[in-house]
Amino acid sequence: MNQIEKNTVKAENQLKRNEIVSYIHANGVGKRVLFVGNSITRHGILHEIGWHNEWGMAASSMENDYVHLVAKNILQQDSDATFCICQAAEWEMNYDNGEKVLEKFQAARNFQADVIIMRLLENCPRDHFDSKLFQQEYGKLISYLNCTGNAKIIITTGFWKHIADGAVRECALKHGYPLVELNDLGEDDSMKALGLFEHDGVANHPGDKGMKAIADRILNAVKELL
Repeated sequence: MNQIEKNTVKAENQLKRNEIVSYIHANGVGKRVLFVGNSITRHGILHEIGWHNEWGMAASSMENDYVHLVAKNILQQDSDATFCICQAAEWEMNYDNGEKVLEKFQAARNFQADVIIMRLLENCPRDHFDSKLFQQEYGKLISYLNCTGNAKIIITTGFWKHIADGAVRECALKHGYPLVELNDLGEDDSMKALGLFEHDGVANHPGDKGMKAIADRILNAVKELL
C-alpha cells in the first residue's frame, strides 16, 4: 500500500465555510505570509475520528503544527509580521474545475500576502490525474491569491508521495518558484503520529517530529525571500 492510501481522513468538510480563512497575529503591520493547505495546515474538530482540535493534523498542540512553528520563527525576525491560513482542501478535490471554488478564498486574496506558501495537493484525486490541467488550475489559484502580483511564491510537494508531485515540480521549474521537497517524510513512520490516535488516517498525519521537519524545510526557503 502506498503511504498516501493510509490517509483515510476525508477531504470534505474539514472546516466550516466561515473558518476556511483564519489569521495569526492578525493586527501585525509587518511582512504578510499566507499559508495555503489542507488538513496538515488546519483541520477543524471532528469527534467521530478522534480529532478534537483546530490546528494542523496531527500535531500535539497548536504551537507544534508547522504553520505556528514557521510563524513563531518569522516573528522572532519581524515582530510585526502577520499570517493568514487558507484551507483549500475543497480546491484539491475539485482541481480539475478549480475556478468554481476560488471565491471561497476571497478573504485570503484580500490579505495581499508578501509571501505565499503553497503546501497542498494530497487530496487531489489520483485516478485519471491530469498533470497539464492541474498545472493550469494551480496557476490560477496562485494568481487569484496573489492579487497584487507582487507576492513571492514557495511551493511544496506532498507529505505523502502523490502523482501531483511531478506537476508541482514542473510548475516550480517553469516559474522559478522555490520548491520544498517533503514527500520523503511520509515514507518515514517516525514523522507520523502513529500510536497516538485510534483513527489510522489521523495517526498517519505528521506528528510533532514531522511538523517540525516540514517547518524547518519551509523556513529554509522563506529565509531566502524575507
